[in-house]
Amino acid sequence: MPHGSHRVRVQTKRNRTMSFSTIAEETRLPIAEVEHLVMKALSLNLIRGSMDQVDQKAQITWVQPRVLSRTQIGDLAKRLDGWVNKLNKVEQRIAPEVVQ
Repeated sequence: MPHGSHRVRVQTKRNRTMSFSTIAEETRLPIAEVEHLVMKALSLNLIRGSMDQVDQKAQITWVQPRVLSRTQIGDLAKRLDGWVNKLNKVEQRIAPEVVQ
């Protein structure tokens, strides 16, 4: 893919149609390069779906799952633990106020 790897959040299962402008914004690519990006992703079987060049929209029906290394999984677990700890601290701070 051009400019390295790009990640685009595909909304919900119900809303998988994305405008080229949204894809451009999410990937930080010029809108003129979005069609090529989508065609390349389709040809590499990274995504499945269709593209409407006239309306400048892409409908995504499937996305290749991302595979994480053990190191990435470990880092993710640490970040999630840190997040849980922060949430617990917030809960401890606001719990007395909620009880009243």
